[in-house]
Amino acid sequence: MSKSLLHIEHLKKAFGPHEILKDISLDVHKSEVIVIIGPSGCGKSTFLRCINGLEPLSGGSVTMDGKVISDGQVSRSEICQKIGMVFQSYDLFNHLNVIDNITLAPIQVQHRNKEEVLRAARKMLARVGLSDKEKAWPRELSGGQKQRIAMIRALIMKPEIMMFDEVTASLDPEMVREVLDVIIELAREGMTMLIVTHEMAFAKAVADRILFFDQGFIEEEGTPEEIFDHPQKERTRKFLDSFRFDDLKEGEK
Repeated sequence: MSKSLLHIEHLKKAFGPHEILKDISLDVHKSEVIVIIGPSGCGKSTFLRCINGLEPLSGGSVTMDGKVISDGQVSRSEICQKIGMVFQSYDLFNHLNVIDNITLAPIQVQHRNKEEVLRAARKMLARVGLSDKEKAWPRELSGGQKQRIAMIRALIMKPEIMMFDEVTASLDPEMVREVLDVIIELAREGMTMLIVTHEMAFAKAVADRILFFDQGFIEEEGTPEEIFDHPQKERTRKFLDSFRFDDLKEGEK
């Protein structure tokens, strides 16, 4: 296994008296794809938000490349340049067209050459089949197109880690595949990723390691084969069986 890129130690997060994450420790290795699954409300999205500084920790630490990034000494801007994140809600700037949405941060925050950034943006748009949308406004795009633009906007910052939080949750079924294909291609190219998803077939296909979250802990972890075919914990089995039952019902229609 390659060196640890991200080290999370005894991470805790509470909102008032309500403990969301009780004790999470994890090492993420370079080029590893970790998929996080679990029931709604178990802390999956909060975990990602704690890693990239959107939520302050209630305890524990997050270290990247040997440097603690969770103690307030590292700016949000610096963290965001190292850890890209894409949400299910797209979060595009409605007053900017596609190309300006993509190029704003690398030019204004990273102070990169405008022509170099434009070339990179157009290359990425071509890669995901959206070259013709360069001058389009967010309101003119489908959900799947918006999500692919949001992914490009994060990737153009050249992050070391990408995090995806339920990026297909708000999409129509026919749009899901076009977004997941981009993530699968990133995995093939060796991008380090943390992915929260309810798409179990996708999780099994893309992950090097699966984490099953429940009640604020990592209840079980292992390879996709270990988790999906031979889960050791009863709670994991019940969670996965609920998806198999849904698949059965779909097949009966």
